[in-house]
Amino acid sequence: MKRNLIYLLIFVVLSLSVYFLIIKKSSGTLNEKEEAFAIDDTSAIGKIFIADMKGKSVVLQRSKDTWIVNNKYEVRNDIIKTLISTLKRVKVSYPVPHSAEKTVVTNLASNNKKVEIYDRNGELMKSYLVGGGTLDSRGTYMLMDGAKNTFVTAIPGFQGVLDTRYVTDEQVIRSTAIFRFRINEISSVSVKYADQPDSSFTITVLGPDSFALQNGSGLKANSKILNHERLQNYLRLFESINCEGYQNDLPKKDTILQTIPFCTVTANNRAGKKHEVVCYRMPANSTSEEFDAKGNKLKYDVDRYFASINGGSDFVIVQNFHFGRLLKGFNYFLSREKSAV
Repeated sequence: MKRNLIYLLIFVVLSLSVYFLIIKKSSGTLNEKEEAFAIDDTSAIGKIFIADMKGKSVVLQRSKDTWIVNNKYEVRNDIIKTLISTLKRVKVSYPVPHSAEKTVVTNLASNNKKVEIYDRNGELMKSYLVGGGTLDSRGTYMLMDGAKNTFVTAIPGFQGVLDTRYVTDEQVIRSTAIFRFRINEISSVSVKYADQPDSSFTITVLGPDSFALQNGSGLKANSKILNHERLQNYLRLFESINCEGYQNDLPKKDTILQTIPFCTVTANNRAGKKHEVVCYRMPANSTSEEFDAKGNKLKYDVDRYFASINGGSDFVIVQNFHFGRLLKGFNYFLSREKSAV
C-alpha cells in the first residue's frame, strides 16, 4: 500500500513536470509571439503597409537612402524616422484585463490601423492592428495578426499614444521639399515680382564663383560690382527649401489660383529641369496678425502664403520666415560701396 502511494506521488510529480515543461512552455511561446511587436533589426525592413478604416492607405518602400510613398513621392524624413523608431522600440506594457477585453476588441474592430511590415526580399515580418489609446493616454492597444490576446503597448520613456505615428495620409507623409539643388547643380535662378520689375532679378551661373545678374527690365549688372559672397550664400539656400504642408483639397483653392500671384521663383538645373513656385497672398484669417506696426488692419497674412508647385499639380502653404529668404531684390546682390549698374 505504501509502495503504491509512493508510485502515485512519483506519477503526480512527473505529470506536473511534463505539464510545466511542455504545456506551459508551449503557452509561453505563443504569448511571446503575440507580444513580439518590436523589430530589432529595422535595417532589414524593405516595405511597410499601413491602412486605416477610413479608406486611406500608404505603401512605404525603401529606395537607396530614402523612402518612397505609394510609388510617387519621397517620404518626409521626420515621419519615417519616427515610424522606424516606433517599430523598433514598441514594447508590451501589459495584457488587456479580461474584464475589459470585449470592449477593447469591439473598439479595435471598428477603429484600427492595419500594419504589415516586409523585409527587403518581400517576406512578411510582422502583421498587426494598432488601435486607439488607453484612457490615461499612456498606452496603445495592439493585436498581433492571428493572436487571441490584445495588449497595451508603449515606448519606454515616452508618454502618449502611438497610433498617430502610423500615418496613412499620403499628403501628410510625403516630403515637403520644394527645392533640393546643390549650388553646382544650378544653371539659373529668377525671382519675378508682379508689381516690382526693377526688384525682380535673374542669376545665371557661368562657372565656379562666376555669375551674371540682371533685373526684371533686362538691365545687366556690371560683373565688377557683384557681391559674390551674397550670391553664393543665396544659391546655397536652394539646397533645402520646404513647404509647410499640402492644401490640394482646400475649397478656396481655385479662387486663389485665379488671383494675380505676387511673385514667381524659378530654379533651373544643369540637366534642363525647371522648378517653379508661383506665390499667392493668403487672406488674413483667425490665426494671422490683425494689424501692422502702424495700427492699420492687414488684408493678408504676413507670415504665410499659398504657392503652386510641381507644374501646378500641388497647392501648398509656405512660411515667410523660411521661404521668404529667397525673396530678395536686385540691389541686394550688388556691392554696397559701388554704383548699382
